[in-house]
Amino acid sequence: MDILRLKQQGLSKNAVAKRLGISRDTVRKYWNCVQLETGSYGPRPKLIDPYEEYITRRLNEYPELSAHQLYDEIKEMGFEGSERTVRRHVAAIRPHKQREYKPFETLPGEQAQVDWGHFGTIVVEGATYKLYAFVFTLCWSRVSYVEFIIRGDTATFLSCLQRALKYVGGVPREIVFDNAKVVVSERVGKIVRFNENLLHFALACGFTPKACWTYDAESKGKVESVVKYVRRSFFYGRKFNDLADLNRQAINWCDHKANTRVHGTTGAIPWQRLNDERNYLRPLSVSAQPFVLEDRQATRTSLISVEGNQYSVPSRWARKRVRFRRYESHLELLDGQEVVDTIWLEHGRGKRIIRDEHYPAHEQARQRRTAANPLQAKFEGLAPEAAAYLQGLSRSRVGGLRNQMEKIIALAETHSPAAVSWAMQRALEYGAFGYGTLKGILIRYEAAPDSLPDIVDVTTEPLPTELNMGVEKRDLSYYGALGVT
Repeated sequence: MDILRLKQQGLSKNAVAKRLGISRDTVRKYWNCVQLETGSYGPRPKLIDPYEEYITRRLNEYPELSAHQLYDEIKEMGFEGSERTVRRHVAAIRPHKQREYKPFETLPGEQAQVDWGHFGTIVVEGATYKLYAFVFTLCWSRVSYVEFIIRGDTATFLSCLQRALKYVGGVPREIVFDNAKVVVSERVGKIVRFNENLLHFALACGFTPKACWTYDAESKGKVESVVKYVRRSFFYGRKFNDLADLNRQAINWCDHKANTRVHGTTGAIPWQRLNDERNYLRPLSVSAQPFVLEDRQATRTSLISVEGNQYSVPSRWARKRVRFRRYESHLELLDGQEVVDTIWLEHGRGKRIIRDEHYPAHEQARQRRTAANPLQAKFEGLAPEAAAYLQGLSRSRVGGLRNQMEKIIALAETHSPAAVSWAMQRALEYGAFGYGTLKGILIRYEAAPDSLPDIVDVTTEPLPTELNMGVEKRDLSYYGALGVT
């Protein structure tokens, strides 16, 4: 059309070609054109065309046939193309299964959903833990509760769930969980065996636990979307000092952000809808902290291992099974149904928490004032200083220790306790030990008891300043003159 238009304006073929930026041959081709010919631009023939009907028939009959198997079949029929060509063709004609989604609406107080989210790691007391977020959402009001944890045990999980129920102010009729071990002990198809501790807690609170379909996030999609919202709107770029600080910020975010915004699906504020939903929630009657019953095998040194740390238990349970109630932050040791002790759990790993009262025999030996050996006990009973004197005597190596002890005991029988005490004080002061030395001190004491000073009252006074003497200081060259280098 451009060529004909410029031709009508009187331009030559060369001028039109130059104006349109095309070749003169193209201009000449369309110079006298009256009507364009309709071209045929159908698909080019492909190597797989002769086998399309066969592939389609086979897929209709057996929809799960793989492209590799079909390639082997048509290759025997003479196909010369590649397996990749067959894969592209099969992918284009195989019917795709698309999941059908139906909006799931719940009544007030009918359902809540619980899920976990992994949020990297955190260092607590020198140990690195995986950081998880426990997320709870009421399906009708869309009020959410978020708490970050580093322990995934059942006691911690149930404690988080209890705090979530306290946060919303009641209990829904059912709660949907995923298939984690703290929820589901076993699952075969639709048959679910729930964790026994969860069932006890559910019975006490008054809700029915439900397990979502395996690998089906949409069956608890309301809480799944909240986990994504927490990750994007709260956690990303968040600064915090420790786990406690992170949880304080999380609760503040729930109170003033997540539950006060206009929800995108309901078009209402979750806190306001919760005021109506609370009328349909059952009251939370469980006031005690949830726990689980566990047991551990104690070592011969009366230690049990919990979460990577070792804790001492009463020594009578050495090499025995120790039963306890495990709470989120502590253990209660049980003897039958009686609680005999409480152990507080520590963060970190590789610690050994040992309490002296769990080893009464060792503690009694340490605190015993009289020695177990009769000779030692008799010697240390001679005077208040006898125990310290005996330690010095053992280090002095003056004669045989037993022989020295027996001779000193015999010596003490012929002298008064006050004299023996004073003599041992003198010996300790000067570091002089042994039977002969002690006997000499006693003889001098009894010969003239008033002439010897009482060492208890002896005080040391500084020397008079007039006794200070000056020392001549010489230059070092003086010593060089004497041949000293």
